[in-house]
Amino acid sequence: MLEVTPHTVIAVGESEYCMVLLKDRNRSRYLPVWMRVQRAQPIVLWMQGIRPVRPRIHDLFVKVAEQLGVKLVRAMIYGVEDGTLLSRVILHKDDEEIALECRASDAIAVAVTRSVPITVAEEIMRLAGFGPQRYEASTTEPEDEEDKLAVFRDFIEGLDLGDL
Repeated sequence: MLEVTPHTVIAVGESEYCMVLLKDRNRSRYLPVWMRVQRAQPIVLWMQGIRPVRPRIHDLFVKVAEQLGVKLVRAMIYGVEDGTLLSRVILHKDDEEIALECRASDAIAVAVTRSVPITVAEEIMRLAGFGPQRYEASTTEPEDEEDKLAVFRDFIEGLDLGDL
């Protein structure tokens, strides 16, 4: 399993969807995770350093678990089924590990708001992730922001969002 962290959130035009890019902590590889903008809000707030005064549903989940003697230890994206990422939050109580299935967006939101690791299976990163473009020795490095973002633009333009 690879440890990742939210790197950026990319809005898709006026769509209700956005893409959260998870970055491998050890390499320049990214995993795009599609979700509704509303589900990405806790992640965006965390990335901006904003901590809501009133608890959100993710905070309530963790507080209830803690009151029951259960500790959140990590979130994981472990598989893909029918194009959907399979995710779990991992909890510990005494010496027992409890794995709860959930949406990737919820796993990420719970993890970032509680500062616990997010892990992704190597196979998922290999299949669905991407890295920086490699440039031939004869080409020049990108000079402006538009060129630097070309890898993301090409990725987004190549997506088929017809079934969303």
